[in-house]
Amino acid sequence: MGADFSLVLTGDSFPDWKEYVRAADECGFWGLGIGDSQSLYMDVYVRASVAAMLTKNLRVGPWVTNPLTRHPAVAAGAIASVDIVSDGRAVLGIGSGDSAALNIGLRPSPVASLEDYVRTVRTLLRDGLAEWQGREIKLALAPRRVPVYVAASGPKTVRMAGRVADGVIIAMGVTPDVVRDALAELQAGAEEAGRRVDDIDVWWAVMANLAEDDETALNEMKGSLVTRAHHAFRFTTEGKHLPPEYVPAMQRIQEEYRPMEHTKFGPSHHARLADDLGLTPYLARRFGLYGSPEGFVQRAQEAHAAGARKIALHVRVADKRRFLRLWRDKVMPHFA
Repeated sequence: MGADFSLVLTGDSFPDWKEYVRAADECGFWGLGIGDSQSLYMDVYVRASVAAMLTKNLRVGPWVTNPLTRHPAVAAGAIASVDIVSDGRAVLGIGSGDSAALNIGLRPSPVASLEDYVRTVRTLLRDGLAEWQGREIKLALAPRRVPVYVAASGPKTVRMAGRVADGVIIAMGVTPDVVRDALAELQAGAEEAGRRVDDIDVWWAVMANLAEDDETALNEMKGSLVTRAHHAFRFTTEGKHLPPEYVPAMQRIQEEYRPMEHTKFGPSHHARLADDLGLTPYLARRFGLYGSPEGFVQRAQEAHAAGARKIALHVRVADKRRFLRLWRDKVMPHFA
């Protein structure tokens, strides 16, 4: 059906993670995204370099880093180094900051600050020279045209990505209404900057799981669906296609969210919260691709029909071996 898939893995032991990376390289994925959350995971650029050396085909890099914990010269130098190690397969995703910021007492970056950061990093990677907060900053490594993606969970950030980024990772859901309006915002941002929207690489972030049946797959990913909901609605619910009956529940998620639970798979406070608030079916429909191989393929085809052509699968479940096995044997053949 022409859809591309990328994989995002976080929260695993280093030996297990290396096994998953090797398997992912054989499974036809476009790339491997690596979370940057210094309080929870091994350093993102260490893991990106290891992934580059373990693989031959995958694009690798932070998916995503943020402006708060990485000076733009540090981020540019680090991703340029990964690009050298990977022979040109590096990608750089940048977002406003979630657990990386919350776990050190910082608030996520505002859209305007994120835009300045993205512009600065792209300029450094292109020219080796840029301005940041009134100061000239430099990068002596040979210029590396590493593609820079903006992670966006709201319409203003999608529009900004249309102005300044090589690509966008839209984490607003994959239902038809959400996809339609997000693409309209991206088009508007591109037009503001005199760009062609067709030149922007568009990805859609979903929470994903594969199991022998739909119920098992969904039960194992409830906590990650709450993580996605927190991220999507943490600033506002306005303009984000949230049905009014779910607004109080989303407010509860903001109040009770625990950023240290990003590494917890299976039963958790977040998983219980999804059920207690009656949100599981809605969150699964909007933010998830999951199920038996047949159910997963059907949901992926529905997302594709809605306009979500390239999908980044965030697999935050304990049994990633099962996910990769079912993907290789039962799902990948449908998208070859």
